Amino acid sequence: MRPVTTPEDILATTAWGDLEHAYGSAEDLPELLKPLLNGETADFAAAMHTLNWNLTHQGTLYSATLPAARYVVSVLTDPRTRAGKAAMLSWLDAVAGSAIEFEEFDHEPDADACREAIPTFYPAVAANFEHPNPIVRVAARRAALTMLYRPALEPERAAAAPHLLAEIELLTDSEQGVVRDAVQQWGAA
Repeated sequence: MRPVTTPEDILATTAWGDLEHAYGSAEDLPELLKPLLNGETADFAAAMHTLNWNLTHQGTLYSATLPAARYVVSVLTDPRTRAGKAAMLSWLDAVAGSAIEFEEFDHEPDADACREAIPTFYPAVAANFEHPNPIVRVAARRAALTMLYRPALEPERAAAAPHLLAEIELLTDSEQGVVRDAVQQWGAA
């Protein structure tokens, strides 16, 4: 498990200029991602746009995606973070989903790196299972469901099952079926 670091540490110690996103060098990312922590509406929306368009464009993962995901995880667990958690959780879900989807392809090192890191993302996701905002809780449960399919997270499935099933009526009918089937398949029901 990685040592606990602050969002600022991740931005300052990552060699962003050596990484790439959908539009070239990732050296611009520290300034673009900083607003995820302060949660100011316009700046936060621009930072989420950066995550979605620069780092997971059309499901593609880039060398800068994993360090950005680590930054998002640190923001999610930072006590200064007051808003935007649902959007960040949904983005982590997209990263995990893309990484898992690309598992069948050879020579996808950026997807491989993200897939290997999924277990390090999970604690930040699970920490939001009981968030006071139901939108955040649902986003956390959706992301957790995606991540829990990783073999490394198998030991977490039984503890996660009650959270995944809680307030299941907030999910669409098809999502409810997926959750129930997964929990049953894991023997956690």
